Amino acid sequence: MVMDQRRRQLRELYGFDFPEDLFRFWGFVNRLMPLEPWNALRDATGLTLVGPFEVLAGRFDGRTPRYDQRLHWRYYTDPPELFTVLAGDVDGVHWGYYLDDPARGEGCVASYYANGALELETAGNNLFEAVRLEMEYHYHDCEEYRAEDPDNAAAYESVQREIDALRECLQRYATADRPEVGEVYTERYRSRAARNARVVAATREGMGVVVPPGLYRPLSLGDRKLWAHLRKKKDPADVVEEARRLLREGFPGTALKLGKDLWACHGKRKTAYAYELLDAAYEALGRDALRQVLHVHRANRDLPSVDILQPEDG
Repeated sequence: MVMDQRRRQLRELYGFDFPEDLFRFWGFVNRLMPLEPWNALRDATGLTLVGPFEVLAGRFDGRTPRYDQRLHWRYYTDPPELFTVLAGDVDGVHWGYYLDDPARGEGCVASYYANGALELETAGNNLFEAVRLEMEYHYHDCEEYRAEDPDNAAAYESVQREIDALRECLQRYATADRPEVGEVYTERYRSRAARNARVVAATREGMGVVVPPGLYRPLSLGDRKLWAHLRKKKDPADVVEEARRLLREGFPGTALKLGKDLWACHGKRKTAYAYELLDAAYEALGRDALRQVLHVHRANRDLPSVDILQPEDG
């Protein structure tokens, strides 16, 4: 009964249903640490559960935040498709569901460092795969640190034992068919997701766009020339006008691609173009949830904290 209420609460706050593995993962961490499930992964991986998990934990019960829930844990450069669910402990690294169309629930889990360049990396089909991948990165790092710093080898071995225990628990839920560990695992499974096969065009930030193939037509400039053009030209009005024309001709995927390429650029003019093209593309594609995120993000992009409850708690 309580979980049904939480599901309804999430739907009301975000405007769509999150993928089912969100709730399975919440059950998993509750078994690991019933009193503080949001911290169940912290010791072994440095990860904290945030965003919609805080709704499941009851943090928003009886509260009416000043800001829209969809801004909770939304970083300045996050594309509208990214909904943060895990936060790391260095350089603003975070993981989220990357949902091309939230109403359909199709996508993957992706991550990037908010304090660095906007370069997203696919982390898996679901949260279990994403966390497993991060665990194995961390496991391999400990192996390297142990070799470079033998005086502290015991500390690194202790972390590896924690990861071993966490891996054993996680495999009862998912990834049991993946026996590899450490670097062998990361080399085999990094950047893998079923979504990759549906990408019709690449984008600068690394995720590409997913639309029906008939709704996309390439721009006249190939990607390398296009990205160089966008980087060097202060006002790339020529390619923007080409995307507008193709949008009018029934190819919103083209506007979506260029909007995303511009989203990764700097400059007020390019940012304004990005908002325009993304808004038009989402409307034409019927991706209303993303259009709403775009609008609320634009209106509140300079919030002092990604945690919309922090000022109230402070």
